[in-house]
Amino acid sequence: MKKIIVGIIIVGILGIGIYLYYSEPTYSATDVLKRADFSVEEQSVELLKFDYGKEAEELLVPIELTGKTQKELIKAFEKSKFKKFKRGGSVNLDNEYWMKITLNTGFRMFMDVTNKGIAVEDNRGSYEKYLFEDDEFFSILEKAMTE
Repeated sequence: MKKIIVGIIIVGILGIGIYLYYSEPTYSATDVLKRADFSVEEQSVELLKFDYGKEAEELLVPIELTGKTQKELIKAFEKSKFKKFKRGGSVNLDNEYWMKITLNTGFRMFMDVTNKGIAVEDNRGSYEKYLFEDDEFFSILEKAMTE
């Protein structure tokens, strides 16, 4: 009887270990935006829409955001959870928007609103891609674009 109980415990521990090993980690906003300080007073969001039907100098169209909407976007981004983009995943490189969140420094990213993904510029000139786990950020963004 003891051997059966010990065997069940070992199988349970192994099962949990395998699950944790293969499960995708979730990232916070401070993992995605390295060294971000969301407590600074001066915060802003700059948002530009790609208009691929225009000439090169008109390619990026600014989206006006109120101060209240900028604060809501930053707060929602801070609370968001992310999954890392995997090859063959759904972040589109024909991005719909470019956004800069200014906190203690400026954080630039491309956004794929359709698939709720971002590509964040790192300090080496390449991009880390993430998918949002929740919808709050994009709900605020979509509401702001219809105002």
